[in-house]
Amino acid sequence: MKAFRNLYLRQLKAWFIFLPVISLFTLLLTEDLAIPGPITQVAKKKTVAAPVSLPFRTAHEMKMDAIMGRFKTGLKSIENRHLIDFIHQESRRYGFDPELILAVIHIESSFYNWSVSKKGALGMMQLIPATGRAMAKRTSVSWKGEKESLFDPYVNIRLGIRYLYSLTQQFPNLHTALTAYNYGPTRVRQMIRRGKKLPTRYANRILNAYVSYLRMQAPPRNAT
Repeated sequence: MKAFRNLYLRQLKAWFIFLPVISLFTLLLTEDLAIPGPITQVAKKKTVAAPVSLPFRTAHEMKMDAIMGRFKTGLKSIENRHLIDFIHQESRRYGFDPELILAVIHIESSFYNWSVSKKGALGMMQLIPATGRAMAKRTSVSWKGEKESLFDPYVNIRLGIRYLYSLTQQFPNLHTALTAYNYGPTRVRQMIRRGKKLPTRYANRILNAYVSYLRMQAPPRNAT
């Protein structure tokens, strides 16, 4: 019994010697992959970070992977995987189906992170800098300048989803909220007050893509 206890104590001592080395190696590996930790507070501002993905992918996540895989994002493949997790998380935060947000990104930028419109809208969800800045203030997300912030896909998507949510609170239905996302809420209100018919093409394109994504089946697990 004494020999067994001595052996156990030696093994325990060896574990405590190697534990700092293992922790340091894990820290260096994580930093090398550029996978940040949870959202942190910096002077009461939030830095948006990618969630840490698990090896296991649900059928829903696999379907989202397949949708995004049709497009060139301009990002590394590992970033695309983390972005899927982030879109899922942020969509649910505001009560949206992730497929709706994927449809908006599809129509706005074809998932290309570095998209710039003729009107100066930037990133995946094509936010005008003034709108992005306003949403950053509302959500306490750190604003680091229009390009640095809106070309960060996590910041862009968080602010874009928050903006869409604010429009759904201002207008009576999703179709009108989507129209306001494209034309601007002030212009849409003016059209409504003047009794003008609202444009439908943009919102219909998004809703058609949304329905298509909802109906889409996840690919077989061995196909990913």
